Amino acid sequence: MIPSILIASSSSSCGKTSVTCAISYIIKNIYKKRIAVLKTGPDYIDPLFHSKIADVNVGNLDLYFTNENQIKNIFESDTNNCDFAIVEGAMGFYDGIGGNSSNASAYDVAKTLNIPVILVVDAKKSAFSLCALIKGFVDFRKDNNIVGVILNRCSKMVYDNICKKIQIECNIKTLGFIEDDKDFKIDSRHLGLVTPDSIENINEKIKSFSLRSNETLNMKEIMDLSIRHFESIQSNYKIDTNSNIHQNEKKIKIAVAKDEAFCFYYRENLDLLEKCGAEIEYFSPLKNETLPKGASALYIGGGYPELFLDKLVSANATSYSIRDFCRKGAPVFAECGGFMYLMMIGILKGSFENKNHLVRFGYLELECNEDNFLLKKGEKVRGHEFHYFDTTQNGKSFTATKTNGKSWQCIQVSSSVECMKSKCNSQNAIEKNIVAGFPHIYFPSNPKIAERFVETAIFYESMKSVSAKNCDKCERCNYGK
Repeated sequence: MIPSILIASSSSSCGKTSVTCAISYIIKNIYKKRIAVLKTGPDYIDPLFHSKIADVNVGNLDLYFTNENQIKNIFESDTNNCDFAIVEGAMGFYDGIGGNSSNASAYDVAKTLNIPVILVVDAKKSAFSLCALIKGFVDFRKDNNIVGVILNRCSKMVYDNICKKIQIECNIKTLGFIEDDKDFKIDSRHLGLVTPDSIENINEKIKSFSLRSNETLNMKEIMDLSIRHFESIQSNYKIDTNSNIHQNEKKIKIAVAKDEAFCFYYRENLDLLEKCGAEIEYFSPLKNETLPKGASALYIGGGYPELFLDKLVSANATSYSIRDFCRKGAPVFAECGGFMYLMMIGILKGSFENKNHLVRFGYLELECNEDNFLLKKGEKVRGHEFHYFDTTQNGKSFTATKTNGKSWQCIQVSSSVECMKSKCNSQNAIEKNIVAGFPHIYFPSNPKIAERFVETAIFYESMKSVSAKNCDKCERCNYGK
């Protein structure tokens, strides 16, 4: 455990990401601390902004995907060798699954990790009424760890007038303000904030905004509050760091598509693959790059392929290398945007269209309906759907169930044109080598997925030199069962 703060707010769109970026930049570059920045909930985009602050570890903390001990392990791992951690909350502070704070809210994460909370409040067009809002949040739960408040989109005149009133009426510290800054405005689009790579000169804008914010925030008090809280809990903080992850001695290369079209990945998924023996190598379909040489598996995440249709369709070198890879029976996992991309380049059947509204949005638990290289029938994993598009071929290999009980079938487990049987007669060879669908799967909720993904890649690599002629079933064909 290290000194930490959680940046929360009264609702979405109050400026949490901007405040988190500013405080992170200040602590790293002015206070010269090694920092980690994390995000509660299943969000991918906010961590992309956090990662723009150089050398920052970014990740997700989610109490739907993981239990309390797992989230403590993730936090400890993500903050290892760091001096300070900043966690950005999701939605409103008390908003959890289905609007209920009983699980997975920022409040629950702060309570689980015992992190002090700074509440960000949008002060534009408000004055004394802010006291009522802040007092409600402070008094709503006695164990909320709220230690101070920052007023966002607030002028110096308003802050000077209201800060002492807030401290008296709400019995909470005011830790400064951030003025309405038109030079650092993060716009939104259909899946949330625009990605940082789409903002011109984003690094310079973060730096300029952060330096201006340093003049209006009480950073010394923010740091002192965190350190005092950290010192007070040290004797009571315990964590079980036992891990049952199986790590293969042999390293295997997994190709991961990564650029502005494919940028939605849980960093914990990639970390877990590496712990199981994978070497991750990135390539960019937008740059028409072919699969990395020596890759034995492919992972295509989500993002915004719909914004780059023409460029992706014309990236012939990339699409040819992926089609060839799939035809050879290599294990391929694709989710959401990656799923649509495999349809786009003719590997999977089906078409997709924009529904102009969120489709099957939210947390879900997936139960496997048929054996595949990631899971066996009846096994479960947790995930999340967040997309506006739908397809004619969602698949039936898994059953998804939302927290409200609604369920549907999803995910294709597909055969490639030229499956592994062309090289091996064993029934245990990879016949259906593609698993693809809209759900984003969180590997740590069932680590067997990462283990089997790596084991299947190792098996595929081992079979490259095996001839099917006069082949009998061999022990290697049971690799990964």
